[in-house]
Amino acid sequence: MTSTGCDVVDLGVCPTPILQYSTRKGGRRLRARGGVSITAGHNDIAWNALAFIGPEGTSLNVFQGQEVLDIYHLGKFRKAPVGAIGRVREDNGQAGRYFASLARFCRAGEIRRAGLKVVIDGVSGAAAPYLAPFAEALGFALVPVNDEPNGFFPHDPEPRPRNAQQVVAVIKAVGAQAGFLLNSDASRVSVVAEDGEPLSEEYTFPLVANDYLRSHPGPVVANFSTSRMIEDVARARNCPLIRTKVGQSYAIQALLQEGGVLAGEGSGGVAAAAFQPAFDAFLTMGLVLGVMARTGKPLSQLAGELPRYHIVKEKIHCPPARIHSIVDEVRGHFRGHDVDTSDGLRVEDRSGWVQVRTSGTEPMIRVIAEDLDQEKARERADEVIRFITPLVQ
Repeated sequence: MTSTGCDVVDLGVCPTPILQYSTRKGGRRLRARGGVSITAGHNDIAWNALAFIGPEGTSLNVFQGQEVLDIYHLGKFRKAPVGAIGRVREDNGQAGRYFASLARFCRAGEIRRAGLKVVIDGVSGAAAPYLAPFAEALGFALVPVNDEPNGFFPHDPEPRPRNAQQVVAVIKAVGAQAGFLLNSDASRVSVVAEDGEPLSEEYTFPLVANDYLRSHPGPVVANFSTSRMIEDVARARNCPLIRTKVGQSYAIQALLQEGGVLAGEGSGGVAAAAFQPAFDAFLTMGLVLGVMARTGKPLSQLAGELPRYHIVKEKIHCPPARIHSIVDEVRGHFRGHDVDTSDGLRVEDRSGWVQVRTSGTEPMIRVIAEDLDQEKARERADEVIRFITPLVQ
C-alpha cells in the first residue's frame, strides 16, 4: 500500500469491529479512506482473507469488492515515485476511544451496578487482549478463557454450542451469570446461560432485538438462513423485517438503504445502526448484559421468553465446478412447491422451511432446515441431503 503512495496506520492485532469503528470515527488523527482487516472470521486456522472496509466503516458491497479484484488482476493501480512512497505508523489508542463510546451506548452504569460475573472465551483470537479493557469499560467481573492470542485456536472458532464446553465448565465452577463465545475477529458471538446451557447461535440476534426494539423501533434486517425467531420478535414489536442474502455486506447495505435499526444473522452477528453499521460482538455482549442488568432476569429466562424453533445446519463438500449445477438440480426435487430463489433455494410452509445454497467462503453446499417440531426439522434436512449426496460422488 505504501508503494502506491498511501499512508498506513497499523492498529496491530485488532478485532474487526474496532477497526471498522476507527475507520469511520478516527477523526483528524486518522482521516481514513478505508481499512483492511486480515481475518478469516469463523473459519479454522488454515484460512485467511482480506476484509476490505469502506470509509463509512462498512464492508464493501459486492460491486465494490469486484471492482477491487478487477483492479488487482489488471494491475491498474497507481505506482508512486520513490519520493512519494507512503509512511507507516502505529496507533494503539483507538481501542480506548471505541470502548468509551461503547460504554456510553450500552449504559455501562446499569451493568456496573448489577455486579455481574461473566465468562468470555476469546478463542485466542484478535479479541483476546481486549477482553479486560472491555470488562473494565462496562463494569463487570471478567473470567477470561483463551485470552492469549498465540496464533493457535484451542477449538473451532465458530461460536456454536459444540465449541462452548470450556465456557460451560467455567460458568458452573465460578457461578457466573453469563458466558460468551467469540469467533476469531469478534464479529460474531454466541451465549451460554447461567445454568450452563449453551444457546444456539440463532438466539443471539433475537435476544438483542427483543429488548432493543422496545425503545428503538424500526426495520430489522436478517438473511434467509436466520431462524424465524427474529420474524416473531419483529412482529411482536410491530417492526418490519427485511430479508437479504447471507453475508454481512448484504445485511449492512440493507440496514443503511432501508433506514433499519438492527441487522443480524443466525451466525451470531449483530449490528445496531445507532452505534455502527457493522457486526460487533462487543456491542452484542454489552446489549445482552444491559438487558440482564435492567430487568434483573437471568439469561435462561430471557431465552425462554423467545419463540422456540428447532434448526438443523448441515454442509456437504462439493467440487467447485459442480456446486452451482447441483443446487439447480435440487430445484427439480421441489417441483410443485413455491421455491424462493433469492438466495439459493428456499421452500417454506406454516411450520418451517428448508434452504439449500452454496457457501460464499468454502467449496460446499449448505443445507439449513427449521421447524416447530425437532424431528420434522431433521427430516427436512435429511431429505435434501439424501438427494444431493449421490450427485457429489
